[in-house]
Amino acid sequence: MGNIHTFTSHVRPRFGCVSAALGSETSIADTKETAEYVDMRNYDLVVFQGIASAVKSGSTVTLKIYEATSTAGAGSQSMTHASASDTMLSTNATDTDILVCQVRGEDLSSGYRYVGAQISTNDATGTEKVGVVINQMRARYKQATLPA
Repeated sequence: MGNIHTFTSHVRPRFGCVSAALGSETSIADTKETAEYVDMRNYDLVVFQGIASAVKSGSTVTLKIYEATSTAGAGSQSMTHASASDTMLSTNATDTDILVCQVRGEDLSSGYRYVGAQISTNDATGTEKVGVVINQMRARYKQATLPA
C-alpha cells in the first residue's frame, strides 16, 4: 500500500469570498473580489472554484483570475490564458453551477507572483448567492506541513 495522506497534506485551501446577494453590492460595482491574492512562490498550481446558486434566468456569472505584484492586489491585471476564466449562463429561474479557473506558475507575467479572482454578474437585482474557494496545489518544496 502506498503512502496515505490527507487532502490538506497536498492542497492549501484558502477562503475566497462569499456573497449572499451578488449584484446588490453598490460599493464595489456588482463584483466580489477574493479576500486576498495568494502567493504562488511555493506552488505550481492555484485552482479557484466559484459556486453560484439562485442565478436568475438569462443572467451570467463570471469567475476571472487576476495576477498582481502584492498580496493586496497591487498592479493587478486580468489573465488571458484559456483556463483563467469561466462563465455560466442561467437558463432556469434558480440555476446552480460550479465555475472553475486555474493558473500555473508559468502562466504568470514577469514580475507577478500573486493571484486572485473576481466573481461578477450582469444581474443588478442581487439574486445570486456565491462563494469562492482557493486551492493552492503542488507545493514546490516537500514539507511536513504546508505554511499557514
